[in-house]
Amino acid sequence: MNSVFLEVVIPSAQFTLLSLSLCAGVFFCSSPVHGDEFPSTLKIENRQLKLNGEALCEWGFFKFDLYKIALWLENTCSDSEEILQRDEARCLELRFVRSLDEGDMQKAYRESFRVNATSLEKKQFSREIKIFIDGVKAAPKRSSMRIESLPGLGITIIQGESKTLIESSKGFQDLVFRMYLGEKPPTKDVRKGLLGQHPPKVLPAE
Repeated sequence: MNSVFLEVVIPSAQFTLLSLSLCAGVFFCSSPVHGDEFPSTLKIENRQLKLNGEALCEWGFFKFDLYKIALWLENTCSDSEEILQRDEARCLELRFVRSLDEGDMQKAYRESFRVNATSLEKKQFSREIKIFIDGVKAAPKRSSMRIESLPGLGITIIQGESKTLIESSKGFQDLVFRMYLGEKPPTKDVRKGLLGQHPPKVLPAE
């Protein structure tokens, strides 16, 4: 796990788990988050998005379930670089197994930005990064968090009644989604699941 290093201490065992992505310690928790499957399609501002892939974020030797996550795109694709290059709407949704307080959530994203953003991006997007982190709220067990990306508008974080819009360029929007699809995702399985197994599109011969 590379993208988020959230230190969690399990009092009963008195040992520390490092590098948990957006989670606190979970002991033998395998109950599903929400009862429903992720929808195959959804709409954002009249844009139709399709389910691209989904994954279960697990951690440790015992494979503790942390959260389920899904990605929707206007056009499905299994190439992370191509997804980030496209100027299209995108959406991520996390469904939490474990309740997390606001401090832990914000600490996790702060570290994720630190390891995923370049030095130039940290300076260029310092305002957007601060608004994003401040906009992340506590995540009760069985709650969800949605991150929407709209060209020409920015990133919207939705958690229950809380909704935060970060007006931003495509560069910042790409950075947010790179935290899950880039070289330093929460886990390799999360990245693989979100990318799905979609055949590359073949352009017609001219």
